[in-house]
Amino acid sequence: MSLKYAILGFLDEEPCYGYEIKHRFEETMGDLWPISYGQLYPTLRRLTGDNLVTVQVVQGKKAVDKRVYSITEKGKALFNRWLFGEDKKIQTSIKDEFSLSLFFAERMKRDELASAIRNLHKKTIKRLSLLRGGSAKSSGSDSLHYKKFLVRKMELMMEAEEIWLRELLEDVT
Repeated sequence: MSLKYAILGFLDEEPCYGYEIKHRFEETMGDLWPISYGQLYPTLRRLTGDNLVTVQVVQGKKAVDKRVYSITEKGKALFNRWLFGEDKKIQTSIKDEFSLSLFFAERMKRDELASAIRNLHKKTIKRLSLLRGGSAKSSGSDSLHYKKFLVRKMELMMEAEEIWLRELLEDVT
């Protein structure tokens, strides 16, 4: 659901083709919110079908046609309602694969479970270290200024995950 608003936000800045949208998304959001072409293009098709975005086919540099997407007035209105709206939801779920698998953990041997938790704990510590080392650089850019807050949010979430995994591992071993 939020991907559509991110796409509308990028298109509100300027028309883009799909690759540019993905590149800009990754450039600004990086590891905070990865997207795939499998998410991007179906979302662009839905936005086009809902008349929130238009598409124009233009000649590319390598004789390949490119589809340039532009936001419509209807799309701008929806984006602005979302941007300035107060109905944003807070994250209250623990919707991740490991949490789901933990629901069925009683089917595992304790040493297998401990090994799986140790493995995830190591990955979490490594990810947290990378996150702390790669914080957004200081700049006058509002985009980077607020990205630092997003990076901080991710850092706090990863710290909580590390603590939780450590406590879980202590319980299992």
